[in-house]
Amino acid sequence: MSGQERGETSSPGYILVALDASPYSAAALAAAAEIAAALNLELRGIYVEDTDLLHLCGLPFGFEIGSFTARPRRLVQSHIEREFQLRAAQLRKIMAEIAGRQRLSWSFKVVRGRVTSELLSASSEAHMVSLGRVGTTPGKRIGSTAQAVARNTQRPVLVHAQQPLSGPFTVVYLGDAASDHAVQLAAQLARPRGTSIRILALPQFRPQADEFAQEATAGGLECSVTTAPSAEAMMTLLAQLESGAVILPVSVAPWLDSLAVTAIVTP
Repeated sequence: MSGQERGETSSPGYILVALDASPYSAAALAAAAEIAAALNLELRGIYVEDTDLLHLCGLPFGFEIGSFTARPRRLVQSHIEREFQLRAAQLRKIMAEIAGRQRLSWSFKVVRGRVTSELLSASSEAHMVSLGRVGTTPGKRIGSTAQAVARNTQRPVLVHAQQPLSGPFTVVYLGDAASDHAVQLAAQLARPRGTSIRILALPQFRPQADEFAQEATAGGLECSVTTAPSAEAMMTLLAQLESGAVILPVSVAPWLDSLAVTAIVTP
């Protein structure tokens, strides 16, 4: 299903948004719509009907806990199927509203399969992937799906924390290609927002980080470089952030679980 088109010009690419019933998913959609509007990209939503959940219906230990009664009840496939349909209709409506406000070209599709596999397949040609970060494992901020997609896709992954995507943008720089991509993406996002960039680098990569900062400053951006003595010190600094967003190279995607702010992982 397509929404409003941008005149007669097709988008040069698209942002894929993984949708589910969580408020984190709605935040991921809103952030993706904002980026899509800034970069003139199409917005594509996907809702995966989880076959792992359907398989539980046939097992003797397949129970769920009622959200209102807090009592266990057996999983029934017909009920799950109906939930899938209602949820997809609700998500389609939310997507139409958000994309409409940004006047974006958009589409929404429903697929059935294993969630991580379907998202990785659908994201193979995306410009970026946006998804929520909520996890069900005690003590974990990031869900297993978000971690798996962030580590395995070849596209930047926006992992959202129920707050508007805003600066300043803190970039982890480790001297590799993914770090270069992270700095470049930070510049793309900071410029239309009129916000600043801070590059956080290890000592051996300070010269390269300084070069990027000089280029950004020459382009009209406010950009600074901070050196951390070790990766552990770097992670501690990031964990203390309460605002803005962090952009990580994929090699440190496991740090996502330590962050309280919105994060983007670059390949």
